[in-house]
Amino acid sequence: MIGAVVAAVCGGLLLAASQHGPDNATRAKKLGEMQGIVIGFGDPSSFYVSPYLPGDARIPTVVMRAAQPEAIGPALDGIEDALRQYPPGFMNKLIKAIFVCGDMTIAGAQAGGTYGPAWVLLSAPAEISSDDIRLTCRLGVHHEFSSFVYFHGDNAVQWRKMEPGNWSFATTPTAQIQQGKSPPPNPATGFLSAYGATTPENDFNVYAEKMMTEMPEVMRLSQHHPVVAKKAAFVRKCYEAIDPRMGAVFDALGMHRP
Repeated sequence: MIGAVVAAVCGGLLLAASQHGPDNATRAKKLGEMQGIVIGFGDPSSFYVSPYLPGDARIPTVVMRAAQPEAIGPALDGIEDALRQYPPGFMNKLIKAIFVCGDMTIAGAQAGGTYGPAWVLLSAPAEISSDDIRLTCRLGVHHEFSSFVYFHGDNAVQWRKMEPGNWSFATTPTAQIQQGKSPPPNPATGFLSAYGATTPENDFNVYAEKMMTEMPEVMRLSQHHPVVAKKAAFVRKCYEAIDPRMGAVFDALGMHRP
């Protein structure tokens, strides 16, 4: 069923994927079935799903190139690592696809991922190692998907109320990427990384990513910094509101209930 959907709504995506080898195309289809979404690669101009149109594949300031064949396997490894952490069918409550490109720049700066109207976009440049591609895509799934959680309901409004009132956030994508390379702020501010401190959305993204991949560290910081504990509890609440099964996921990751 999903294969038919890909062929029908994603332009030349299925054909482009098959050119990289049937194993990757078949594997991508099976991985997508875990969450009821499309997982694709190929020509970035085909990165869209119904009811969206080809023009929706274009995102201002974002330039993508097709992933090289040797990068697809490691990218799928990372995607699989991430998808297995969520209950089956959870992701299709908010997104319809995950697409893998090669090199990606945002406003001219190298980037590891971003998102479109109903899909996550991940970068798998062949210039980095297979292990780095796998890790980038694993973290990228959690990071970019969390933006859809952030904008669900009034989550973004409530999250902004927890940010320091006098904090100076970045105002452009380039500034976000540059400031993200700075030393991390004191966790007493409530930020877990320099990149998280660039915008409220990036802050939420970093919390979600680290809770899914580095929960012991988040719990350690929570014990010493009440604002970190408050933010982590809110992230959990946001995910559980979408699907109560996420409570068991956070429990298994080692999160202490508030």
